[in-house]
Amino acid sequence: MNKLEMKRDGRKIGLTLEGDFTASVVPELKPSLQKALQEGMMEVEFDFGKITAIDSTGIGFLIATYNSLSKRDGTVRVVQASEDIFLLLQSMRLEKRLCVSKR
Repeated sequence: MNKLEMKRDGRKIGLTLEGDFTASVVPELKPSLQKALQEGMMEVEFDFGKITAIDSTGIGFLIATYNSLSKRDGTVRVVQASEDIFLLLQSMRLEKRLCVSKR
């Protein structure tokens, strides 16, 4: 079961995800996040504290979010990533661009 919570704070949006961050979740998340970015959000923080798995669609979504925000000097953060997810993002050389921190 996947769970998603989105909180706005000024020009920052926090996304708390639970379960898998995969192709089954991204279509649900994409429209809401796109709207927030169009409204001027400059920072997106993905809380991965309860993420159990990520697939190529989830990684692609992180990269697309980064690309959208980097065009206007925005920031993407991934916080509380598990060791496995951190190592995966590190192997793809994404841990610094996405400001990834471990649990």
